[in-house]
Amino acid sequence: MSNTAATPSPTLSIRDLAARLGISRSAVSMALRNHPRVSAATRQRVQTEAARLGYRPNAMVTALMAQIRTRRVKRSGETIAFLTAYQTKDEWRKRTPFVGTFEGASAQAERLGYRLEHYWLGHLGCDSRRIARILRARAVRGVIIGPVPLDLEVLQLDWDRQFTVAIGYSFGQQALHRVNHNQFNIILSCYQNLRRLGHRRIGLAIPRESDDRVHHFWMAGYYTSQQIHGGEPLPVLWHDDWHDCPAEKKRFMKWYRANKPDAVLGILPDNPLLWMREEGVRVPARTSYASLDLDATKTGEVAGALQNVAAVGAAAVDLVVAGLNRNEHGIPQNPQLLLMDAAWSEGATAPRRG
Repeated sequence: MSNTAATPSPTLSIRDLAARLGISRSAVSMALRNHPRVSAATRQRVQTEAARLGYRPNAMVTALMAQIRTRRVKRSGETIAFLTAYQTKDEWRKRTPFVGTFEGASAQAERLGYRLEHYWLGHLGCDSRRIARILRARAVRGVIIGPVPLDLEVLQLDWDRQFTVAIGYSFGQQALHRVNHNQFNIILSCYQNLRRLGHRRIGLAIPRESDDRVHHFWMAGYYTSQQIHGGEPLPVLWHDDWHDCPAEKKRFMKWYRANKPDAVLGILPDNPLLWMREEGVRVPARTSYASLDLDATKTGEVAGALQNVAAVGAAAVDLVVAGLNRNEHGIPQNPQLLLMDAAWSEGATAPRRG
């Protein structure tokens, strides 16, 4: 007898499968969705028979049931956990993009009938085991890991019990579904627009950690831009510190005077723009500036890429809710990566030249 699946049958229903297997329709439905309330043996038996008979779910019915489950959740107000692990509970709130991401996620969770709740894992995740116990006691099934320090301790979470999505690349201990900005495309767009505006010597000056956190896509995109869009190649300046400090300012100005860029690409908090102005560089008359992560409050004043941080947070919630509706949990076999592009925004710091 052949073990291959039969031709998909458009008429075979869950009722038919239940009758053939001698179990209830609800048990078949849950087994097909890998629901933990059904034993592993029953799930295997149902799924094997469904594959043999060529069963395929009705897409319209599946969508309707997902909507019904979402409405049920809306009444219960199920919680999705948002995890951070910086030095203090609220340190992440000092970074504007992180706050925007959380707010976008929170708003989307509310729209879908969920509640987003922040949990602090302790500095570098030192308290993750205790947080795991709390999440288990509160029956939290959906988890979003926000941007975290790169030197994070190994997290002791209940990976098998929850559906987890990561934001960004900074958490790399598990191969999870994740949502991130498309840094490679973003810097390509910024470089291309500066070339369109007549700039030839375009330099990149950003913190080293910023590139490390995104798998070096800033660097890759910058050097690729030089090959695709031309211009005179300049060396990258990597800051060792995010903060505005005399040592970093001195290093930047040394690089600036040696390479004489006619445009500088930076990133929040846009220290190169501040340093050039403090040192008497006329921006943009002498040197233009564009931000790879433009502060939305400076639109029109500063040129650059307007990253939609709220959309990233919302997309992370969408992935979690979709997973919960399918009753999925554990580490995914085929992790998905969803990338968000940014929109170029014209600004006074980068006018057309010539």
